[in-house]
Amino acid sequence: MKKLTLLRSGGWFEMPENDWLDDCVPWDGREADLPTGANMPPKVDVLKLIKSWKVLDGESEEGFIEKRRAELLPEDVLIGAVPNKNSIRIILKTYGSRAFEFISAGGKKMGPEQWAATYGTNPFEVLAVVRMNAGGGHPVFNIADSRR
Repeated sequence: MKKLTLLRSGGWFEMPENDWLDDCVPWDGREADLPTGANMPPKVDVLKLIKSWKVLDGESEEGFIEKRRAELLPEDVLIGAVPNKNSIRIILKTYGSRAFEFISAGGKKMGPEQWAATYGTNPFEVLAVVRMNAGGGHPVFNIADSRR
């Protein structure tokens, strides 16, 4: 698809319609697979959608233990989270399939299924762990959360 652009001379110039940011600043570090933010319904935060947290535990058979947020200690190393699928389902039922949009390092917005297909991770879990680890166990909010 082409876009017409008006020139100062009064003429028109045809330009291809593509996102000029696509190749502007390539981001290929390991953080490129992490969501930089998310758009969610009002008052909904990814941390409120987490049922329990996976804490590194080298002494257990599984390698981790699950804790509720109130049980977390400052020295705990969070390595995962268990999203509450029922909470997510209810929000999707109320707000529709576009209730959750996760934002990639390149600025692309994706739904949870598209994120999982692209990066092979659960975006709810990854974003929650990133926020909790960045805030020392306290939520860190990202300016990319535009629906607040």
